[in-house]
Amino acid sequence: MKKTVLIMLLSIVTLGISSCKKEVFVPNDGIPNQTLLKYVASGDWKLSPDKNTYSVAIPVGEIDRGTFENDNISLTISRGDNDVYDGMPYSDEASGDNYSYDITPGFVTLYYQNKYSVPPVRPNLVTRVKIVLITSSL
Repeated sequence: MKKTVLIMLLSIVTLGISSCKKEVFVPNDGIPNQTLLKYVASGDWKLSPDKNTYSVAIPVGEIDRGTFENDNISLTISRGDNDVYDGMPYSDEASGDNYSYDITPGFVTLYYQNKYSVPPVRPNLVTRVKIVLITSSL
């Protein structure tokens, strides 16, 4: 009797351990994400007619209709083209700087405002923009 109970207990434990194997299959569809670097010179910024906002339209041919509709597009900026990237939208309470953006097929438009200075002072350094196209599927 004890031997039968022991064999059954060992069988249950063995079955339980062997069934705990977990496998994760990640499909590789061969379509990687893409990172683009764009540079905005100081003279590229244009002041709006109401003198509240500077903007610059950056051509990005990789943002076609399919990318625009299906994928995620994220931006970071390196103000002054240094080794620090700020996530967008970006706001600095101390300086009053506010950067935002919008995306349309073929373009990313950056906006710069300063809540302490109207009109704002044109950004006077090169701005490096990192645009990441994150592939997705519907």
